[in-house]
Amino acid sequence: MSDFTVAGTTLSSRLLLGTSHYPSPQILSDAVASSGTNVLTVGLRRMQPESGGGNSFWQRVQAMKCHILPNTAGCHTAEEAITLAQMAREIFGTAWIKLEVIGDDYTLQPDTHATL
Repeated sequence: MSDFTVAGTTLSSRLLLGTSHYPSPQILSDAVASSGTNVLTVGLRRMQPESGGGNSFWQRVQAMKCHILPNTAGCHTAEEAITLAQMAREIFGTAWIKLEVIGDDYTLQPDTHATL
């Protein structure tokens, strides 16, 4: 498969891989290595600096040498998603964002109106 370019960044894989809900950090690392992905989606809510939990996760993700696509997972309003997107731009130093606004907590279906 040929390379493709997104926002001036050339990627060799079209797979965007999420980083949540893996049984262990090692399984996440193995999945990234096996998939050949160049892009990892990362939710800011996964970072919990007050408990020290975010640092080891972030160090592991950085070691994978993938582009980071921050997402607004867990947001329930457009305002919350916009605020989180602005924070992601500052924290990750990227203009890339995967915008998500949850419409239904049970199914996690998006609120399409709020997302637009």
